[in-house]
Amino acid sequence: MESTLQYKILYNRLKKEILTDVYQVGSVLPSENDLCAASNLARSTVRQALSQLESEGFIVKQKGKGSIVKSKSRALNLLSFQGFSAMVDPEKISTLFVQEPQIQPWPIKFFFELNELEHGAGCIHFSRVRSIDGQPLMYESTFVPNLNLPQFVRQFILNSSFFEFLAKTYQLEITGMEQEIWAASAASEIAERLQLAEGSPVLRICRKYTTNRAHLHVYSLLFCNTSKYAMSNSSGVVNQQSI
Repeated sequence: MESTLQYKILYNRLKKEILTDVYQVGSVLPSENDLCAASNLARSTVRQALSQLESEGFIVKQKGKGSIVKSKSRALNLLSFQGFSAMVDPEKISTLFVQEPQIQPWPIKFFFELNELEHGAGCIHFSRVRSIDGQPLMYESTFVPNLNLPQFVRQFILNSSFFEFLAKTYQLEITGMEQEIWAASAASEIAERLQLAEGSPVLRICRKYTTNRAHLHVYSLLFCNTSKYAMSNSSGVVNQQSI
């Protein structure tokens, strides 16, 4: 636990120094030896912090040179299954309901195959725009089978973490995820929601979350604005296609 905390402290400090031009693009970060000595940290802890910066696109490691600042673009690890609220500082997030939760039939052309139990139950559907510092980043439509989730429509709160809500209210835990990713052009509705010009490039992500209930999955359709933030994935293999 202590080493994890120290790695995060070093990671956050170096990231802040990159974003504020203490280390400019093209400059070299202090060596691992220097970071160990200055921070009184084990080499493994320093390497963990540097690896996180590398996975998010801030630095690139070059043999014989060290860790070179690659970009100031802020990459978000939103391709993992932990969820938006777990990946972003909650104080920076704002949320707008496009459609409040409601019980309805499944869409005729759904983006994943449903099992018989899910299909027969209908779904609870809601859609939200998630923003960071006022900039729309993600338009998400979420579908949950209407199976033993009493009072969902009344209890789910706009700005709450969806995964935390499922865990606390229904003891429903997310255990894994299958996702497909496409590069796409923003249609008029998506462009409006994300404050982009129509036809702008976006990521279209279809997700199927597995849960601790064998026959109940959670489904999401996401459109991501990558003009300001890059999307990173440091937690597994992604099935990615381009159109």
